[in-house]
Amino acid sequence: MSSGQWEVVGKSKKAQNGKVKNPKDDEKKPTKNGTKLEDIVPHSPIKSYYAGMEIDDTSKPPKEQKKGGEKKNKKQDKKSEPTKPKPKYIEDAVYEIDLTELASIITTNKVRFSNAPLVWLKEVANFLNSKIQIEIDDPTFSNYHPNYPLSAIPDDVKIILKKLLEDAGWQDDQLFFDITLTALANDMSRGQPAHGHRLLLQMLARDNPEFCVASIQKIISLRNSYQNRPPICLSLLWALGQGGVENFAVGFKVWNDVFLPLMELKNYSKYVITYLNILLDLHKDEKVTQEKYFAMLDMVNNKKNALSKDLSSDLTSQLFKLKEMYFKNSGNKLQVAFNQLMKKLPNQYLSGSNVDPYNEVILDSLIECLELDDSCNMTWRQLFHKCSKQSATLIEHINENWDRASPRLNMKSLKVTLMQYMEVCGDTLKGKKKDETVVKTKKICQGILDNMTTSTRKFPWLWASFFLLVGIAGLISYDVSRVNGNFPKSATGKLLNDLGILEQSQHAWRKTLSTSARGYLWLETNVPIYYATTVETCAPYAQLSKELVIVAGKKMGSLYGNMKDYVVEKTPVVVATIDQYAPGVIDTIQSYVVSGYTTIKKYSNDYYQVTLEYFKTKVFVGEWAPEILQNKTQLALNATRTHMSSYFHWFRKQVDLYSEIP
Repeated sequence: MSSGQWEVVGKSKKAQNGKVKNPKDDEKKPTKNGTKLEDIVPHSPIKSYYAGMEIDDTSKPPKEQKKGGEKKNKKQDKKSEPTKPKPKYIEDAVYEIDLTELASIITTNKVRFSNAPLVWLKEVANFLNSKIQIEIDDPTFSNYHPNYPLSAIPDDVKIILKKLLEDAGWQDDQLFFDITLTALANDMSRGQPAHGHRLLLQMLARDNPEFCVASIQKIISLRNSYQNRPPICLSLLWALGQGGVENFAVGFKVWNDVFLPLMELKNYSKYVITYLNILLDLHKDEKVTQEKYFAMLDMVNNKKNALSKDLSSDLTSQLFKLKEMYFKNSGNKLQVAFNQLMKKLPNQYLSGSNVDPYNEVILDSLIECLELDDSCNMTWRQLFHKCSKQSATLIEHINENWDRASPRLNMKSLKVTLMQYMEVCGDTLKGKKKDETVVKTKKICQGILDNMTTSTRKFPWLWASFFLLVGIAGLISYDVSRVNGNFPKSATGKLLNDLGILEQSQHAWRKTLSTSARGYLWLETNVPIYYATTVETCAPYAQLSKELVIVAGKKMGSLYGNMKDYVVEKTPVVVATIDQYAPGVIDTIQSYVVSGYTTIKKYSNDYYQVTLEYFKTKVFVGEWAPEILQNKTQLALNATRTHMSSYFHWFRKQVDLYSEIP
């Protein structure tokens, strides 16, 4: 050992012939070129591990060998320590991201590739993918808030990423969005982590929703490529749908062009309907055009039978939301919409349980049209012969939902419509073969008219008849009341008796009351019809007058604008001319005006406060206190309302009584 030669510590290997191999023989054996091993390796003590065999310098004392053994044991103990468990949720993974490391990657790439922002973004995406290696079951995050997983990113990380996207620029961001969509699909197909792609896609789509529809044909092609791999395709749909969270128009276009073709596929139908539900809930106040609403009606009508019962019900429920959005901003010109909606109803009579949710949406839409645009009643009357079955269905729906529909509809126009439909029914029933639908609908119309008459009889507002009958009754009642109700002894009765026409006048009076009562009932029935006809006849002329007034108003506004522009243009010239010939005059006038305005404002406020305090302390006190006056006014209004209601009931009874006198 003192010669510094190497020695193998451990078990000796046996040769193939069973003899023990002597290491000294190897040391003395020359190499191929005649040199010896000791001539190449210097004589210095070293320690090494090779193939599980420990090679050490035997000249070292035992203590040093012991220390080396202890170091080996420590390394083995360190390896046997339990490793830190991987995070199971994205929230845990993103909070472990080292901000210094992320900033260093961004800075390094900006320096090395100063003119290549796409390289910066790709490197950051790869970094996030490596840090967020989480397995997820639902690629659409349906059980989370629509902002997830972007909402799980710490604010510090989010600020750094937003700053990076801003530095990259709008054009590179859009190109990176398209590239990342493809990268998301490719990485998922290879089983590699892709949550970094998801986060950046969500951030880009939220800040720039138009990215989701900028390359719609390429997106459709990418969707078709992975349509048979639901996890990847759902991830692409989720990423594209993020733009709709911020922009309804973008979301609806993506849904219509990318989502909708997948609705009938079992793996996608639920998410397609769920996304539409999220979209409509997030944008309740957005405007929906008539074209979009009707296209959705047609789509649901075509798809509802291809879906399961639950999914079909969910899809139809979205129509109710879309209907509310459409009519909220539709305006008051709905004749065309009413016409098209009426033709979307099936050409058969539907009643009660036969009305499915889809047709119920259409019927509610028709009622909305009648409520918002009264001229739809005229359009409806023109469709009686072409859409008799659909009209019967609508009348049945109004009758079944009378409590909900009656406050929304114009009773006078509806009454004219129903009476005209009854005339059509009457003409139909003149034939030998009677249609049961027509017979039933006629009875329903009569029932609605009876309900309307009952409700209107409580408050008769025909002013001409009211003033006539009240005036006559008031004068005679006052005269008769002075003699305790004895008409022959009243001044009117004595006069008629002296003239010899008391009996005839009493008969004439009864006849007048009877005729007036019947006339009142006739007016109550027919005036609304004639009024509606007059309105329909005069409506075009009224609309023309309205348009002329609008045009005249616009012309006046334009004239006013021209005059204002002229004054604004010439004012500096006038001011300069005045200042040239009378320097300082304008400034003096302005100072006087400002001083006068300030003085008037100050004294007006002071007098207002003094007057207000005077009325509070001197006038409105005691019996004139505001609370007492308010109570007395309310009592007076209630009493007046009660007396008027009682009188109207009495008056109605008198009309019914005298109308029966021959």
